Amino acid sequence: MRLSDQPALQMIPEWKKQYICYEKLKTVLNSAGRFGILHHDDNNRKQPREEFFRNCEQELNKVNLFFSERLSEAHSRLATFKIEAREVSGSEVRGDIRRSDVKSTTDNIKHIKMAVGELYLSLAFLQKYQEFNYRCFCKITVMYDSKFASEYGLKWRNERLDLSLLNTEQKKCEHLMSKLEIFMLQLEGGDKIRAMKRLEVPQIGSTATVGQWVMFRIGFACGLILVLLTIIAFRVWIETDLDLLRPQLQLYKGSFLLIEFLFLMGLNLYCYSASAINHTLIFGLDPRDHLSHYHIFEMAGGLTVCWCASVLASLHPPVLSIPQQLHPLLLYSFLLVLLLNPLSIFYGEARRWLTVMMCKVLAAPFQPVGFAECWLADQFNSLSPLFIGLRDLLCFYTCQINWTDMWSANSPYAVSLDCGWYSIAVSCLIQCFPPWLRFAQCLRCFWDTGHMLHLLNAGKYFTVFLMVIFAGLYNVARERSALVMEVKIYLYIWAVVTCMGVVVTVSWDLKMDWGLLHGNSLLKEELLYSHQLYYYAAMLADVLLRVSWAINILLAQMKDSTAAATACTILTSLEVLRRCIWNLFRLENEQLKNYEKCCAVRDFWSNLKHLEKDQDEQNHKITLHSKTCCFSSIKQRTKTKEGKAFGGINAEQHPCI
Repeated sequence: MRLSDQPALQMIPEWKKQYICYEKLKTVLNSAGRFGILHHDDNNRKQPREEFFRNCEQELNKVNLFFSERLSEAHSRLATFKIEAREVSGSEVRGDIRRSDVKSTTDNIKHIKMAVGELYLSLAFLQKYQEFNYRCFCKITVMYDSKFASEYGLKWRNERLDLSLLNTEQKKCEHLMSKLEIFMLQLEGGDKIRAMKRLEVPQIGSTATVGQWVMFRIGFACGLILVLLTIIAFRVWIETDLDLLRPQLQLYKGSFLLIEFLFLMGLNLYCYSASAINHTLIFGLDPRDHLSHYHIFEMAGGLTVCWCASVLASLHPPVLSIPQQLHPLLLYSFLLVLLLNPLSIFYGEARRWLTVMMCKVLAAPFQPVGFAECWLADQFNSLSPLFIGLRDLLCFYTCQINWTDMWSANSPYAVSLDCGWYSIAVSCLIQCFPPWLRFAQCLRCFWDTGHMLHLLNAGKYFTVFLMVIFAGLYNVARERSALVMEVKIYLYIWAVVTCMGVVVTVSWDLKMDWGLLHGNSLLKEELLYSHQLYYYAAMLADVLLRVSWAINILLAQMKDSTAAATACTILTSLEVLRRCIWNLFRLENEQLKNYEKCCAVRDFWSNLKHLEKDQDEQNHKITLHSKTCCFSSIKQRTKTKEGKAFGGINAEQHPCI
């Protein structure tokens, strides 16, 4: 491994605190050099020399300790596989296994393969860690000998560095990795290509690279989008009866928000890559096979072309023989088929992952909750207008459309998206559905851990219920009641509840989700983004956009006002923007927690806890002991300040916070 001019680019980001402090040693060396220029005799040079090598000794002890801990734990985890690979792979086809255990056996082998792959990846990281630190120590001591024309650096390397574990155990990682390669080869039934694909080591710090066809499709989609948007704008400008089409065009609002969210998610992934935020580890994705921001932009561009084509078809009904009222329904049907398509096309693995996560979010009260499920439920809270759009779609095609006259040239236009007297009640239920998902997740976390912090988080989402309920009561009173006082009472109560909810949600965003307001000019001790201005701008935007989000809850229930519908469309777009800003700093905070835990790979060991399998006539058991994420965390870690603020609870242990 060649040591570049920027050593930080070759480091494992989650382990960077355990690396040699190379810049610190260079500073000490430069100070010793300036001191040596003023004092040429050996007696005066002795003090800076002792200080330099004392710092080298401290760094070597730190690196040796971390390397030995990781290596010994890799040994212990490898020893937990107390079964021959042939027996494990052969159990899939062994005839004496009961039919009811076949699925369980297959899942167990799948989990073992993933655990082996992560252990192999951690050993590859440890090997890079050993090589990098050894070369740094060699380079800094060579610089010392060159600056002072001495051999003290060579002597220290021979007596200390070469005899340390960092050098004497350098072949251990390679030896353990070769054992895992043989083990994985047997698990894959001798298929070397599949085994090596599972054990592939991704490049550290490399930018995402994609094929030329992906870039071509992105560019082609951008060109089509510009042309289609120009045609749509010209058509709207010359349209005289646009008000008649307004209810139908409002059906496209939900799909527009989805496309906007995809574009901003691609921007999020780009920022994560530029700031060394390992989102694949945070979400538990496969580091060897996952989507980059280019793929997200490609999907967003393709869906935008479909969206523009559907809107244009609605504005030009004579062009196609399909009734213009059917175009929104066809677009949503296409999106649903695209998501649920079982074929391995259009990024099938990513679609299956999303579908599984959505099912887990819906089953929040009945199973344990992880970070990915909490994150996805939070996205649903900002995409609640999408669910209301689905309600409008149902109302449009059940109450406003005459299916028998649809194919006639004189088919009447729909006048509104109102379903009747129960429209506001249904809107309230839909608006309460996304916060209910997070509310249920918090209760499940409290059930699993018993920490009161989760109840406080649940209380935050309970304030949203109050905001929605009183907004609904205000709108009902405004439409039906002749008493002005009753309308004002509900409005004042809604305003008070909204102010309370905004204060609670903004405080939780800044302090708990982003980890800010802990010193360092109201920020935090360690920042991953390059400029502090980004943090202050995000804090201000979060406050303002939270207020607009609260106002939008009220406007979304007003179906009798064109101005309210227009304002609601703008505010919902701003809420999606706020959520993507929130995503940037939420994952930054999670990445800093991984730094503290030195967690660089996924944790499958807890999933394999007390894993039992029936094997042959001996009922052989495999028990893989659960350990902490990514080889156990460093001893005596201090609790975070968030935990101290809430009765000593460590927020790092609770991904759903």
